[in-house]
Amino acid sequence: MIYSYTQISQYLTCPRRYRHRYLDGWKEKDTRAAMLFGRAFERALAAYFLRQDAAAALFQEWKLYQDQKLEYSHGDTWDRMLEQGIQLLERFCQEDRVRIRQPHRNLQIKFVRPLSGQNEFVAYVDAVGRLDNQRCLSNGRPLPAAIRRNRMDCWP
Repeated sequence: MIYSYTQISQYLTCPRRYRHRYLDGWKEKDTRAAMLFGRAFERALAAYFLRQDAAAALFQEWKLYQDQKLEYSHGDTWDRMLEQGIQLLERFCQEDRVRIRQPHRNLQIKFVRPLSGQNEFVAYVDAVGRLDNQRCLSNGRPLPAAIRRNRMDCWP
């Protein structure tokens, strides 16, 4: 069996929800605009680091939800969120503070660790790169020693 932080967290929060999602295979449809937009923006950032058109990627991913009934907060709309996302992308590109060398390898890094028996724990790191020329994770924090030891061959 493969375990992840999300699975363990869901089980500890609500064992019944865990059973429905992971054992019975039910899928919840997310209707929170902020969550879906965050996923679209993450894909746009990946496109940027892969030297693709980040604004086009954002539009393409966000457009998938344009006609869906979403829960918006703080007076947001689909158009307003797209406009803010493009402005944020432009600022991110202008500041040019983040570098990810070998983005095919350093975006969405999967770590698997064996547990007892045939069980494994899996975790993902969104990105590994440099912020203001310092090695860091996608959240801007310095790299933990365990990750540095396991990935020294790929540091940008």
